[in-house]
Amino acid sequence: MKLALSNLSFAGFEYPNLKKLPISMGLEIFYEFGSDDYWSQVLTDLYPAGSVKGFSIHAPCISINLADIKKQNYLAIYKNLFIFAQKWQADYVVVHTNESLSGEKYTLQNLVKKRLLKILNLAALYNVPILIENVGLYNKKTLLYDQQDFFDLIINLNANALLDIGHAAVNDWSFPELIQSLGSRLKAFHLHDNHGIIDEHLAIGQGTVDWQNIFTNIKTAAPTAVMVFEYAHVTMEQALHNIDIVKTKWLDD
Repeated sequence: MKLALSNLSFAGFEYPNLKKLPISMGLEIFYEFGSDDYWSQVLTDLYPAGSVKGFSIHAPCISINLADIKKQNYLAIYKNLFIFAQKWQADYVVVHTNESLSGEKYTLQNLVKKRLLKILNLAALYNVPILIENVGLYNKKTLLYDQQDFFDLIINLNANALLDIGHAAVNDWSFPELIQSLGSRLKAFHLHDNHGIIDEHLAIGQGTVDWQNIFTNIKTAAPTAVMVFEYAHVTMEQALHNIDIVKTKWLDD
């Protein structure tokens, strides 16, 4: 399995901590945490040889809400992102379906689906793979796609997906069913723990998620997927120590 770390805990002036990443571990960045100039400087500093392996990008999820009809500039933002992703040879770009919701469910789903199709078509022009992520929490009234809806969306768009374990856990999704049914369409996972109530982005083992169940199904249904550790409020030392424990307990054969 390929492993990567999100820069969620290492934004802004904290980026030098990313130099401590093992050469074998990839990096996923939140694109909207900085400008193109910022990211070019950061990536040049992190990878002076110019070769970036295991690099992926999380698309904007604050400035863009595909479920908001008033947000009309999303394609222009994505175009700039895809130019950047192509330049740095990103393995994929992660796309959220929605953020906050206001309106009738099926109307919003149709809007998001149409917009996702436009994004997929635009990405193809730049040879940038897209992974659609499950987002929203039922108890925050931001869940536009339940488990079946999300599966149907991926299949209907003939797309690939990233399964966020933390989001799915809060929404009480069936991991065996979803992982096995999406199978090879699952190209990556966001790994983080919680207690089933809020999206805490804890290190694995600090919450109540059944990781044995999850990794067992990943190994059988999506063994080549990228495991992105998306931890909040951790030091690099804490993150790497936790990842070593996870590797020993669940990932190493």
